[in-house]
Amino acid sequence: MKTSRSLLFKLLAPITFTTVLLLLLSVATLSGIYQRQTEQTAIQSSLEILTQTDISLSLVHDRIAQIASMIQQTPYLQNALGDPCDTVQEEWKARQRLSGIFSSSPLAMVDYEITLLGTNGIAVSSGNGGVTLEYEEFFDLDVYQKARANGHIIYGGRQGGFTYSTQNTSIIYGCKTLSDSDGNFYGVIFLSIPEYSLRQFYQSFSSNSTSILLLSSGGKILSSNIEEDIGSYDSELLQTARQNRKNKTDYTRMEDQTIVLSHYIRTYDAYAVSQITPSLLYQESGSRMLSILTICVTLLALGFLVAFIIRRNLKPLRTLAEHMADSRGIPAPVHITGSTEMEQISSAYCQMITSMNDYVEKLHQAHEQRRKDELNLLQMQINPHFLYNTLDSVKHLVEMNHAGEACRTIDSLISLFRSTLGKTGTMVTVADELNNVKNYIAIIEPRYGGLIQADVDAAPDCLDLEIPNLLLQPLIENAFFHAFQKTRTGSIHVFLYQDHNILFCEITDNGDGMPEEMTRQLLTSREARHSVTHVGIVNVRERLEILYPGKNSFEIISEPGYGTHIILSFPAKQ
Repeated sequence: MKTSRSLLFKLLAPITFTTVLLLLLSVATLSGIYQRQTEQTAIQSSLEILTQTDISLSLVHDRIAQIASMIQQTPYLQNALGDPCDTVQEEWKARQRLSGIFSSSPLAMVDYEITLLGTNGIAVSSGNGGVTLEYEEFFDLDVYQKARANGHIIYGGRQGGFTYSTQNTSIIYGCKTLSDSDGNFYGVIFLSIPEYSLRQFYQSFSSNSTSILLLSSGGKILSSNIEEDIGSYDSELLQTARQNRKNKTDYTRMEDQTIVLSHYIRTYDAYAVSQITPSLLYQESGSRMLSILTICVTLLALGFLVAFIIRRNLKPLRTLAEHMADSRGIPAPVHITGSTEMEQISSAYCQMITSMNDYVEKLHQAHEQRRKDELNLLQMQINPHFLYNTLDSVKHLVEMNHAGEACRTIDSLISLFRSTLGKTGTMVTVADELNNVKNYIAIIEPRYGGLIQADVDAAPDCLDLEIPNLLLQPLIENAFFHAFQKTRTGSIHVFLYQDHNILFCEITDNGDGMPEEMTRQLLTSREARHSVTHVGIVNVRERLEILYPGKNSFEIISEPGYGTHIILSFPAKQ
Protein backbone atom coordinates (compact mmCIF):
# COMPACT_ATOMS: atom_id res chain seq x y z
CA MET A 1 0.00 0.00 0.00
CA LYS A 2 2.92 2.31 0.79
CA THR A 3 4.36 1.65 -2.68
CA SER A 4 1.04 2.54 -4.32
CA ARG A 5 0.79 5.84 -2.42
CA SER A 6 4.36 6.75 -3.37
CA LEU A 7 3.72 6.02 -7.02
CA LEU A 8 0.50 8.02 -6.96
CA PHE A 9 2.31 11.02 -5.47
CA LYS A 10 5.07 10.83 -8.09
CA LEU A 11 2.46 10.89 -10.84
CA LEU A 12 0.01 13.50 -9.53
CA ALA A 13 2.41 16.15 -8.23
CA PRO A 14 4.17 17.02 -11.52
CA ILE A 15 1.00 16.43 -13.55
CA THR A 16 -1.02 18.90 -11.45
CA PHE A 17 1.66 21.59 -11.58
CA THR A 18 2.26 21.20 -15.31
CA THR A 19 -1.45 21.09 -16.14
CA VAL A 20 -2.11 24.42 -14.40
CA LEU A 21 0.84 26.00 -16.20
CA LEU A 22 -0.27 24.64 -19.56
CA LEU A 23 -3.82 25.87 -19.04
CA LEU A 24 -2.60 29.42 -18.43
CA LEU A 25 -0.30 29.37 -21.44
CA SER A 26 -2.97 27.81 -23.63
CA VAL A 27 -5.58 30.44 -22.77
CA ALA A 28 -3.17 33.28 -23.57
CA THR A 29 -1.87 31.76 -26.81
CA LEU A 30 -5.09 30.34 -28.21
CA SER A 31 -7.05 33.51 -27.46
CA GLY A 32 -4.92 35.50 -29.88
CA ILE A 33 -4.84 32.74 -32.49
CA TYR A 34 -8.57 32.11 -32.36
CA GLN A 35 -9.49 35.79 -32.57
CA ARG A 36 -7.45 36.22 -35.76
CA GLN A 37 -8.86 33.01 -37.21
CA THR A 38 -12.43 34.00 -36.31
CA GLU A 39 -12.02 37.38 -38.02
CA GLN A 40 -10.60 35.84 -41.18
CA THR A 41 -13.39 33.25 -41.29
CA ALA A 42 -16.04 35.96 -40.84
CA ILE A 43 -14.42 38.13 -43.53
CA GLN A 44 -14.28 35.24 -46.00
CA SER A 45 -17.90 34.29 -45.29
CA SER A 46 -19.05 37.89 -45.71
CA LEU A 47 -17.21 38.20 -49.04
CA GLU A 48 -18.97 35.09 -50.29
CA ILE A 49 -22.33 36.45 -49.08
CA LEU A 50 -21.75 39.79 -50.86
CA THR A 51 -20.78 37.99 -54.06
CA GLN A 52 -23.91 35.82 -53.87
CA THR A 53 -26.02 38.90 -53.13
CA ASP A 54 -24.58 40.56 -56.24
CA ILE A 55 -25.50 37.52 -58.33
CA SER A 56 -29.04 37.35 -56.89
CA LEU A 57 -29.70 41.08 -57.34
CA SER A 58 -28.29 40.95 -60.88
CA LEU A 59 -30.74 38.15 -61.69
CA VAL A 60 -33.55 40.30 -60.27
CA HIS A 61 -32.40 43.18 -62.47
CA ASP A 62 -32.34 40.96 -65.55
CA ARG A 63 -35.90 39.85 -64.84
CA ILE A 64 -37.06 43.43 -64.19
CA ALA A 65 -35.41 44.50 -67.46
CA GLN A 66 -37.25 41.71 -69.31
CA ILE A 67 -40.57 42.79 -67.79
CA ALA A 68 -39.92 46.43 -68.77
CA SER A 69 -39.05 45.32 -72.30
CA MET A 70 -42.24 43.22 -72.53
CA ILE A 71 -44.31 46.20 -71.40
CA GLN A 72 -42.57 48.50 -73.89
CA GLN A 73 -43.37 46.09 -76.73
CA THR A 74 -47.12 46.16 -75.96
CA PRO A 75 -48.74 47.28 -79.26
CA TYR A 76 -51.20 49.78 -77.79
CA LEU A 77 -48.89 51.18 -75.08
CA GLN A 78 -47.76 54.29 -77.01
CA ASN A 79 -51.31 55.25 -77.95
CA ALA A 80 -52.62 54.71 -74.40
CA LEU A 81 -49.87 56.88 -72.86
CA GLY A 82 -49.20 59.39 -75.63
CA ASP A 83 -52.53 60.17 -77.28
CA PRO A 84 -54.46 63.04 -75.65
CA CYS A 85 -57.44 62.07 -73.48
CA ASP A 86 -59.89 64.91 -74.02
CA THR A 87 -62.91 63.16 -72.53
CA VAL A 88 -63.62 60.97 -69.53
CA GLN A 89 -64.52 58.14 -71.87
CA GLU A 90 -61.17 58.33 -73.67
CA GLU A 91 -59.28 58.34 -70.36
CA TRP A 92 -61.35 55.38 -69.08
CA LYS A 93 -60.65 53.46 -72.28
CA ALA A 94 -56.89 54.15 -72.01
CA ARG A 95 -56.85 53.00 -68.39
CA GLN A 96 -58.73 49.80 -69.27
CA ARG A 97 -56.22 48.95 -71.97
CA LEU A 98 -53.30 49.58 -69.60
CA SER A 99 -54.86 47.41 -66.91
CA GLY A 100 -54.55 44.47 -69.31
CA ILE A 101 -50.77 44.79 -69.00
CA PHE A 102 -50.98 44.34 -65.23
CA SER A 103 -53.20 41.26 -65.42
CA SER A 104 -50.70 39.50 -67.68
CA SER A 105 -47.57 40.52 -65.79
CA PRO A 106 -45.16 37.57 -65.43
CA LEU A 107 -43.77 36.30 -62.13
CA ALA A 108 -40.33 37.37 -60.93
CA MET A 109 -37.93 36.38 -58.17
CA VAL A 110 -39.41 39.17 -56.03
CA ASP A 111 -42.73 40.92 -55.46
CA TYR A 112 -43.14 44.01 -57.63
CA GLU A 113 -45.62 46.66 -58.76
CA ILE A 114 -45.85 48.42 -62.11
CA THR A 115 -46.64 52.14 -62.39
CA LEU A 116 -47.14 53.70 -65.84
CA LEU A 117 -47.15 57.43 -66.62
CA GLY A 118 -47.88 59.01 -69.97
CA THR A 119 -47.39 62.42 -71.48
CA ASN A 120 -51.18 62.59 -71.80
CA GLY A 121 -51.51 62.79 -67.98
CA ILE A 122 -52.31 59.12 -67.38
CA ALA A 123 -50.90 57.68 -64.11
CA VAL A 124 -51.94 54.12 -63.36
CA SER A 125 -50.50 51.34 -61.19
CA SER A 126 -50.93 47.61 -60.68
CA GLY A 127 -51.08 48.20 -56.92
CA ASN A 128 -54.34 48.43 -54.99
CA GLY A 129 -55.95 51.82 -54.56
CA GLY A 130 -54.15 53.74 -57.30
CA VAL A 131 -51.10 56.00 -57.12
CA THR A 132 -50.41 58.28 -54.15
CA LEU A 133 -48.12 60.83 -55.84
CA GLU A 134 -49.26 63.71 -57.95
CA TYR A 135 -48.50 63.34 -61.66
CA GLU A 136 -45.82 66.07 -61.60
CA GLU A 137 -44.09 64.58 -58.53
CA PHE A 138 -43.03 61.51 -60.52
CA PHE A 139 -41.15 63.63 -63.03
CA ASP A 140 -39.37 65.54 -60.24
CA LEU A 141 -37.66 62.38 -59.00
CA ASP A 142 -33.87 62.32 -59.46
CA VAL A 143 -34.09 58.75 -60.73
CA TYR A 144 -36.40 59.85 -63.54
CA GLN A 145 -34.01 62.61 -64.59
CA LYS A 146 -31.11 60.12 -64.78
CA ALA A 147 -33.20 57.54 -66.67
CA ARG A 148 -34.31 60.20 -69.14
CA ALA A 149 -30.67 61.15 -69.73
CA ASN A 150 -29.24 57.69 -70.54
CA GLY A 151 -32.27 55.57 -71.52
CA HIS A 152 -31.43 52.65 -69.18
CA ILE A 153 -33.16 51.41 -66.05
CA ILE A 154 -32.04 53.54 -63.10
CA TYR A 155 -32.72 52.47 -59.51
CA GLY A 156 -33.62 54.46 -56.44
CA GLY A 157 -35.20 54.00 -53.05
CA ARG A 158 -38.14 55.46 -51.16
CA GLN A 159 -39.52 54.93 -47.68
CA GLY A 160 -43.04 54.81 -49.12
CA GLY A 161 -44.37 53.18 -52.28
CA PHE A 162 -46.32 54.77 -55.12
CA THR A 163 -49.67 53.16 -54.26
CA TYR A 164 -51.94 53.23 -51.22
CA SER A 165 -51.16 49.59 -50.49
CA THR A 166 -47.41 50.30 -50.32
CA GLN A 167 -47.30 53.91 -49.13
CA ASN A 168 -46.02 52.74 -45.72
CA THR A 169 -43.55 50.24 -47.17
CA SER A 170 -39.95 50.98 -48.10
CA ILE A 171 -39.31 50.20 -51.76
CA ILE A 172 -36.50 49.98 -54.28
CA TYR A 173 -37.70 50.99 -57.72
CA GLY A 174 -36.37 51.02 -61.26
CA CYS A 175 -37.26 53.76 -63.72
CA LYS A 176 -37.35 53.23 -67.53
CA THR A 177 -38.38 56.00 -69.92
CA LEU A 178 -40.40 55.23 -73.05
CA SER A 179 -39.70 56.68 -76.48
CA ASP A 180 -40.90 55.85 -79.97
CA SER A 181 -38.67 54.88 -82.90
CA ASP A 182 -38.02 58.58 -83.63
CA GLY A 183 -36.84 59.21 -80.08
CA ASN A 184 -39.99 61.08 -79.03
CA PHE A 185 -40.73 60.64 -75.32
CA TYR A 186 -44.24 59.45 -74.51
CA GLY A 187 -44.13 57.88 -71.04
CA VAL A 188 -42.23 56.19 -68.22
CA ILE A 189 -42.33 52.85 -66.39
CA PHE A 190 -41.70 52.54 -62.64
CA LEU A 191 -41.11 48.99 -61.34
CA SER A 192 -41.34 48.98 -57.54
CA ILE A 193 -39.88 46.18 -55.38
CA PRO A 194 -40.68 46.05 -51.63
CA GLU A 195 -37.44 46.36 -49.68
CA TYR A 196 -38.26 43.28 -47.62
CA SER A 197 -38.48 41.24 -50.82
CA LEU A 198 -34.86 42.08 -51.75
CA ARG A 199 -33.74 41.64 -48.16
CA GLN A 200 -34.59 37.93 -48.37
CA PHE A 201 -31.42 37.29 -50.38
CA TYR A 202 -29.10 38.13 -47.51
CA GLN A 203 -31.06 38.52 -44.26
CA SER A 204 -30.55 34.91 -43.14
CA PHE A 205 -26.78 35.46 -43.23
CA SER A 206 -26.79 38.49 -40.93
CA SER A 207 -26.30 38.35 -37.16
CA ASN A 208 -25.68 40.57 -34.17
CA SER A 209 -22.04 40.89 -35.17
CA THR A 210 -22.54 41.13 -38.95
CA SER A 211 -24.92 43.56 -40.64
CA ILE A 212 -25.57 43.65 -44.39
CA LEU A 213 -27.04 46.55 -46.39
CA LEU A 214 -27.45 47.96 -49.89
CA LEU A 215 -26.01 51.50 -50.21
CA SER A 216 -26.77 53.75 -53.18
CA SER A 217 -24.03 55.69 -54.94
CA GLY A 218 -25.42 58.78 -53.22
CA GLY A 219 -25.01 57.35 -49.73
CA LYS A 220 -28.66 56.38 -49.11
CA ILE A 221 -29.32 53.01 -47.43
CA LEU A 222 -31.76 51.29 -49.80
CA SER A 223 -32.01 47.98 -47.93
CA SER A 224 -30.66 46.64 -44.63
CA ASN A 225 -31.20 43.87 -42.12
CA ILE A 226 -31.47 46.72 -39.56
CA GLU A 227 -34.82 48.18 -40.58
CA GLU A 228 -34.46 51.50 -38.76
CA ASP A 229 -31.44 52.34 -40.95
CA ILE A 230 -33.40 52.07 -44.22
CA GLY A 231 -33.77 55.46 -45.89
CA SER A 232 -31.02 57.16 -43.90
CA TYR A 233 -27.76 58.49 -45.32
CA ASP A 234 -24.28 57.36 -44.28
CA SER A 235 -21.58 59.43 -45.97
CA GLU A 236 -18.76 57.80 -44.01
CA LEU A 237 -19.81 54.32 -45.08
CA LEU A 238 -20.15 55.51 -48.70
CA GLN A 239 -16.64 57.00 -48.59
CA THR A 240 -15.24 53.71 -47.27
CA ALA A 241 -17.02 51.69 -49.98
CA ARG A 242 -15.72 54.03 -52.68
CA GLN A 243 -12.21 53.77 -51.25
CA ASN A 244 -12.40 49.97 -51.28
CA ARG A 245 -13.46 50.05 -54.92
CA LYS A 246 -10.77 52.55 -55.88
CA ASN A 247 -8.01 50.61 -54.11
CA LYS A 248 -9.42 47.26 -55.34
CA THR A 249 -9.54 45.96 -51.78
CA ASP A 250 -12.25 43.78 -50.25
CA TYR A 251 -12.43 45.42 -46.83
CA THR A 252 -11.21 48.23 -44.55
CA ARG A 253 -10.73 48.22 -40.79
CA MET A 254 -12.14 51.39 -39.26
CA GLU A 255 -10.75 53.28 -36.26
CA ASP A 256 -13.36 51.67 -33.98
CA GLN A 257 -12.11 48.25 -35.24
CA THR A 258 -15.29 47.69 -37.29
CA ILE A 259 -14.50 45.80 -40.52
CA VAL A 260 -16.31 47.21 -43.58
CA LEU A 261 -16.56 44.97 -46.66
CA SER A 262 -18.09 46.26 -49.88
CA HIS A 263 -18.95 44.99 -53.34
CA TYR A 264 -20.03 47.32 -56.14
CA ILE A 265 -23.17 46.19 -58.01
CA ARG A 266 -23.03 47.88 -61.39
CA THR A 267 -26.63 47.28 -62.48
CA TYR A 268 -27.99 49.12 -59.43
CA ASP A 269 -25.13 51.66 -59.21
CA ALA A 270 -24.98 50.68 -55.53
CA TYR A 271 -22.77 48.90 -53.02
CA ALA A 272 -23.50 45.71 -51.13
CA VAL A 273 -21.89 46.41 -47.76
CA SER A 274 -21.19 44.15 -44.77
CA GLN A 275 -20.09 45.50 -41.39
CA ILE A 276 -18.42 43.14 -38.91
CA THR A 277 -18.09 44.12 -35.24
CA PRO A 278 -15.22 41.97 -33.86
CA SER A 279 -16.19 42.38 -30.20
CA LEU A 280 -19.68 40.98 -30.86
CA LEU A 281 -18.20 38.31 -33.11
CA TYR A 282 -16.06 37.00 -30.26
CA GLN A 283 -19.06 37.02 -27.93
CA GLU A 284 -21.07 34.86 -30.35
CA SER A 285 -18.61 32.00 -30.65
CA GLY A 286 -15.29 32.89 -29.14
CA SER A 287 -15.69 31.67 -25.55
CA ARG A 288 -17.08 28.26 -26.42
CA MET A 289 -14.59 27.51 -29.16
CA LEU A 290 -11.70 28.86 -27.16
CA SER A 291 -12.60 26.58 -24.27
CA ILE A 292 -12.78 23.57 -26.57
CA LEU A 293 -9.43 24.33 -28.14
CA THR A 294 -7.84 24.93 -24.75
CA ILE A 295 -9.12 21.63 -23.41
CA CYS A 296 -7.87 19.76 -26.48
CA VAL A 297 -4.41 21.25 -26.30
CA THR A 298 -4.24 20.69 -22.56
CA LEU A 299 -5.29 17.07 -22.83
CA LEU A 300 -2.75 16.48 -25.59
CA ALA A 301 0.03 18.03 -23.53
CA LEU A 302 -1.12 16.09 -20.48
CA GLY A 303 -0.93 12.84 -22.46
CA PHE A 304 2.69 13.51 -23.45
CA LEU A 305 3.52 14.45 -19.87
CA VAL A 306 1.98 11.27 -18.46
CA ALA A 307 3.93 9.18 -20.98
CA PHE A 308 7.17 10.92 -19.96
CA ILE A 309 6.60 10.47 -16.22
CA ILE A 310 5.56 6.83 -16.56
CA ARG A 311 8.61 6.12 -18.70
CA ARG A 312 10.93 7.44 -16.02
CA ASN A 313 9.18 6.04 -12.95
CA LEU A 314 7.88 2.76 -14.23
CA LYS A 315 10.69 0.90 -15.98
CA PRO A 316 8.59 -2.21 -16.60
CA LEU A 317 6.62 -0.18 -19.15
CA ARG A 318 9.75 -0.10 -21.31
CA THR A 319 9.67 -3.86 -21.48
CA LEU A 320 6.06 -3.75 -22.58
CA ALA A 321 6.80 -1.09 -25.20
CA GLU A 322 9.73 -3.06 -26.60
CA HIS A 323 7.57 -6.16 -26.79
CA MET A 324 4.90 -4.28 -28.71
CA ALA A 325 7.50 -2.72 -31.04
CA ASP A 326 9.09 -6.11 -31.85
CA SER A 327 5.78 -7.77 -32.62
CA ARG A 328 4.50 -8.35 -36.14
CA GLY A 329 0.76 -8.41 -36.56
CA ILE A 330 -1.13 -9.27 -33.37
CA PRO A 331 1.47 -9.65 -30.54
CA ALA A 332 1.57 -12.58 -28.12
CA PRO A 333 0.51 -12.09 -24.46
CA VAL A 334 3.34 -11.18 -22.05
CA HIS A 335 3.42 -11.07 -18.24
CA ILE A 336 5.37 -8.20 -16.61
CA THR A 337 6.02 -8.00 -12.84
CA GLY A 338 6.50 -4.82 -10.86
CA SER A 339 4.25 -2.51 -8.91
CA THR A 340 0.60 -3.23 -8.30
CA GLU A 341 -0.38 -0.81 -11.06
CA MET A 342 2.09 -2.43 -13.46
CA GLU A 343 0.70 -5.90 -12.84
CA GLN A 344 -2.78 -4.59 -13.48
CA ILE A 345 -1.60 -3.06 -16.76
CA SER A 346 0.06 -6.33 -17.74
CA SER A 347 -3.12 -8.26 -17.02
CA ALA A 348 -5.23 -5.78 -18.98
CA TYR A 349 -2.75 -5.95 -21.86
CA CYS A 350 -3.06 -9.72 -22.04
CA GLN A 351 -6.85 -9.43 -22.08
CA MET A 352 -6.60 -6.86 -24.86
CA ILE A 353 -4.48 -9.21 -26.98
CA THR A 354 -7.04 -11.97 -26.46
CA SER A 355 -9.87 -9.81 -27.75
CA MET A 356 -7.91 -8.11 -30.55
CA ASN A 357 -8.82 -10.72 -33.16
CA ASP A 358 -12.51 -10.04 -32.54
CA TYR A 359 -11.88 -6.34 -32.89
CA VAL A 360 -10.02 -6.77 -36.20
CA GLU A 361 -12.94 -8.77 -37.54
CA LYS A 362 -15.39 -6.08 -36.49
CA LEU A 363 -13.17 -3.45 -38.08
CA HIS A 364 -13.21 -5.37 -41.35
CA GLN A 365 -17.01 -5.58 -41.24
CA ALA A 366 -17.22 -1.84 -40.55
CA HIS A 367 -14.99 -1.18 -43.55
CA GLU A 368 -17.23 -3.24 -45.79
CA GLN A 369 -20.30 -1.43 -44.48
CA ARG A 370 -18.67 1.92 -45.15
CA ARG A 371 -17.90 0.80 -48.70
CA LYS A 372 -21.55 -0.10 -49.24
CA ASP A 373 -22.67 3.22 -47.74
CA GLU A 374 -20.40 5.13 -50.13
CA LEU A 375 -21.86 3.26 -53.10
CA ASN A 376 -25.38 3.99 -51.88
CA LEU A 377 -24.50 7.66 -51.50
CA LEU A 378 -23.18 7.83 -55.06
CA GLN A 379 -26.32 6.07 -56.30
CA MET A 380 -28.48 8.57 -54.43
CA GLN A 381 -26.53 11.36 -56.11
CA ILE A 382 -27.33 10.00 -59.57
CA ASN A 383 -31.08 9.50 -59.10
CA PRO A 384 -32.16 13.08 -58.15
CA HIS A 385 -29.89 14.58 -60.82
CA PHE A 386 -31.28 12.20 -63.47
CA LEU A 387 -34.88 12.71 -62.34
CA TYR A 388 -34.49 16.49 -62.46
CA ASN A 389 -33.19 16.46 -66.03
CA THR A 390 -35.87 13.97 -67.11
CA LEU A 391 -38.71 16.05 -65.66
CA ASP A 392 -37.17 19.12 -67.28
CA SER A 393 -37.30 17.30 -70.63
CA VAL A 394 -40.98 16.38 -70.09
CA LYS A 395 -41.72 19.99 -69.18
CA HIS A 396 -40.04 21.15 -72.38
CA LEU A 397 -42.17 18.78 -74.49
CA VAL A 398 -45.36 19.94 -72.77
CA GLU A 399 -44.44 23.60 -73.37
CA MET A 400 -43.88 22.76 -77.05
CA ASN A 401 -47.37 21.13 -77.16
CA HIS A 402 -45.88 17.71 -77.93
CA ALA A 403 -48.26 15.84 -75.65
CA GLY A 404 -47.79 12.52 -77.42
CA GLU A 405 -44.03 12.60 -77.09
CA ALA A 406 -44.39 13.71 -73.47
CA CYS A 407 -46.56 10.66 -72.71
CA ARG A 408 -44.10 8.33 -74.44
CA THR A 409 -41.30 9.91 -72.44
CA ILE A 410 -43.17 9.31 -69.19
CA ASP A 411 -43.81 5.69 -70.24
CA SER A 412 -40.06 5.24 -70.81
CA LEU A 413 -39.39 6.81 -67.42
CA ILE A 414 -41.79 4.35 -65.78
CA SER A 415 -40.09 1.43 -67.53
CA LEU A 416 -36.69 2.69 -66.45
CA PHE A 417 -37.79 3.05 -62.84
CA ARG A 418 -39.32 -0.43 -62.81
CA SER A 419 -36.07 -1.96 -63.99
CA THR A 420 -33.72 0.05 -61.75
CA LEU A 421 -35.42 1.13 -58.52
CA GLY A 422 -36.55 -2.43 -57.85
CA LYS A 423 -32.95 -3.69 -57.84
CA THR A 424 -31.72 -4.20 -54.31
CA GLY A 425 -28.09 -4.80 -55.34
CA THR A 426 -25.66 -2.58 -57.19
CA MET A 427 -24.99 -5.00 -60.08
CA VAL A 428 -27.14 -5.87 -63.11
CA THR A 429 -26.47 -7.70 -66.36
CA VAL A 430 -25.22 -5.88 -69.42
CA ALA A 431 -28.51 -6.74 -71.14
CA ASP A 432 -30.47 -5.03 -68.34
CA GLU A 433 -28.18 -2.02 -68.45
CA LEU A 434 -28.68 -1.73 -72.21
CA ASN A 435 -32.46 -1.67 -71.68
CA ASN A 436 -32.00 1.04 -69.04
CA VAL A 437 -29.91 3.11 -71.45
CA LYS A 438 -32.38 2.65 -74.31
CA ASN A 439 -35.22 3.78 -72.04
CA TYR A 440 -33.21 6.81 -71.05
CA ILE A 441 -32.43 7.66 -74.69
CA ALA A 442 -36.16 7.40 -75.44
CA ILE A 443 -36.71 9.87 -72.62
CA ILE A 444 -34.13 12.48 -73.61
CA GLU A 445 -34.01 12.35 -77.44
CA PRO A 446 -37.41 14.02 -78.07
CA ARG A 447 -36.30 17.12 -76.24
CA TYR A 448 -33.74 17.81 -78.97
CA GLY A 449 -36.18 17.28 -81.83
CA GLY A 450 -34.15 14.51 -83.42
CA LEU A 451 -31.07 16.76 -83.78
CA ILE A 452 -29.08 14.50 -81.47
CA GLN A 453 -29.24 10.75 -82.17
CA ALA A 454 -28.00 8.07 -79.79
CA ASP A 455 -27.56 4.33 -80.18
CA VAL A 456 -26.24 1.58 -77.91
CA ASP A 457 -25.00 -1.93 -78.65
CA ALA A 458 -22.91 -4.69 -77.12
CA ALA A 459 -21.08 -7.78 -78.29
CA PRO A 460 -23.23 -10.93 -77.81
CA ASP A 461 -20.73 -12.49 -75.39
CA CYS A 462 -21.16 -9.52 -73.02
CA LEU A 463 -24.91 -9.61 -72.44
CA ASP A 464 -24.74 -11.90 -69.37
CA LEU A 465 -21.79 -10.12 -67.72
CA GLU A 466 -22.23 -8.02 -64.57
CA ILE A 467 -22.10 -4.23 -64.70
CA PRO A 468 -22.86 -1.63 -61.97
CA ASN A 469 -26.46 -0.47 -62.11
CA LEU A 470 -26.95 2.86 -63.99
CA LEU A 471 -23.22 3.12 -64.80
CA LEU A 472 -23.66 4.32 -68.38
CA GLN A 473 -26.70 6.58 -67.96
CA PRO A 474 -24.82 9.52 -66.30
CA LEU A 475 -22.25 9.55 -69.13
CA ILE A 476 -24.93 9.59 -71.82
CA GLU A 477 -26.84 12.21 -69.89
CA ASN A 478 -23.69 14.34 -69.68
CA ALA A 479 -23.17 13.99 -73.45
CA PHE A 480 -26.73 15.09 -74.25
CA PHE A 481 -26.65 18.11 -71.97
CA HIS A 482 -23.11 19.40 -72.45
CA ALA A 483 -21.50 17.99 -75.62
CA PHE A 484 -23.66 19.90 -78.13
CA GLN A 485 -23.79 23.42 -76.72
CA LYS A 486 -22.31 24.88 -79.93
CA THR A 487 -22.87 22.30 -82.67
CA ARG A 488 -26.50 21.66 -81.63
CA THR A 489 -26.65 18.46 -83.69
CA GLY A 490 -24.77 15.18 -83.79
CA SER A 491 -24.74 11.62 -82.54
CA ILE A 492 -23.76 9.55 -79.51
CA HIS A 493 -22.60 5.93 -79.81
CA VAL A 494 -22.24 3.43 -76.97
CA PHE A 495 -20.58 0.04 -77.45
CA LEU A 496 -19.61 -2.68 -74.94
CA TYR A 497 -17.23 -5.59 -75.56
CA GLN A 498 -14.83 -7.80 -73.63
CA ASP A 499 -11.21 -8.69 -74.23
CA HIS A 500 -9.10 -11.00 -72.03
CA ASN A 501 -11.74 -11.03 -69.27
CA ILE A 502 -11.93 -7.22 -69.22
CA LEU A 503 -15.23 -5.48 -70.00
CA PHE A 504 -14.78 -2.31 -72.06
CA CYS A 505 -17.43 0.43 -72.39
CA GLU A 506 -16.94 3.16 -75.00
CA ILE A 507 -19.08 6.30 -75.25
CA THR A 508 -18.38 8.48 -78.27
CA ASP A 509 -19.95 11.75 -79.45
CA ASN A 510 -19.13 14.14 -82.29
CA GLY A 511 -20.06 17.23 -80.32
CA ASP A 512 -18.13 20.30 -79.12
CA GLY A 513 -15.24 18.46 -77.45
CA MET A 514 -13.21 19.72 -74.48
CA PRO A 515 -9.80 21.36 -74.10
CA GLU A 516 -6.98 19.26 -72.66
CA GLU A 517 -6.98 21.19 -69.38
CA MET A 518 -10.65 20.38 -68.67
CA THR A 519 -10.08 16.71 -69.53
CA ARG A 520 -7.14 16.52 -67.15
CA GLN A 521 -9.17 18.20 -64.39
CA LEU A 522 -12.01 15.68 -64.76
CA LEU A 523 -9.58 12.79 -64.37
CA THR A 524 -7.45 14.14 -61.51
CA SER A 525 -9.08 16.99 -59.58
CA ARG A 526 -11.10 16.29 -56.46
CA GLU A 527 -12.80 19.67 -56.81
CA ALA A 528 -14.49 18.54 -60.04
CA ARG A 529 -16.98 16.52 -57.99
CA HIS A 530 -18.57 19.80 -56.75
CA SER A 531 -19.29 20.97 -60.29
CA VAL A 532 -22.88 20.37 -61.38
CA THR A 533 -21.81 19.93 -65.05
CA HIS A 534 -19.27 17.24 -64.17
CA VAL A 535 -21.13 15.29 -61.51
CA GLY A 536 -21.93 12.39 -63.89
CA ILE A 537 -18.34 11.78 -64.98
CA VAL A 538 -16.90 12.13 -61.47
CA ASN A 539 -19.64 9.90 -60.04
CA VAL A 540 -18.90 7.06 -62.48
CA ARG A 541 -15.17 7.38 -61.87
CA GLU A 542 -15.60 7.13 -58.07
CA ARG A 543 -18.03 4.20 -58.29
CA LEU A 544 -15.54 2.23 -60.39
CA GLU A 545 -12.76 2.94 -57.89
CA ILE A 546 -14.92 1.71 -55.00
CA LEU A 547 -16.13 -1.43 -56.78
CA TYR A 548 -12.85 -2.32 -58.52
CA PRO A 549 -10.01 -0.66 -56.59
CA GLY A 550 -6.83 -0.70 -58.66
CA LYS A 551 -8.47 -2.85 -61.35
CA ASN A 552 -10.37 -0.27 -63.39
CA SER A 553 -9.50 2.42 -65.89
CA PHE A 554 -11.25 5.62 -66.99
CA GLU A 555 -9.92 7.50 -70.02
CA ILE A 556 -11.21 10.62 -71.79
CA ILE A 557 -10.01 11.54 -75.28
CA SER A 558 -11.36 14.88 -76.45
CA GLU A 559 -10.50 17.77 -78.73
CA PRO A 560 -12.49 20.97 -79.27
CA GLY A 561 -14.53 20.70 -82.46
CA TYR A 562 -14.05 16.93 -82.84
CA GLY A 563 -16.10 15.45 -80.00
CA THR A 564 -15.30 13.29 -76.98
CA HIS A 565 -14.43 9.61 -76.58
CA ILE A 566 -14.72 7.99 -73.12
CA ILE A 567 -13.32 4.51 -72.46
CA LEU A 568 -13.83 2.74 -69.16
CA SER A 569 -12.95 -0.83 -68.24
CA PHE A 570 -13.15 -3.24 -65.31
CA PRO A 571 -13.02 -7.01 -64.73
CA ALA A 572 -15.63 -9.04 -66.59
CA LYS A 573 -17.71 -11.19 -64.22
CA GLN A 574 -20.86 -13.28 -64.56
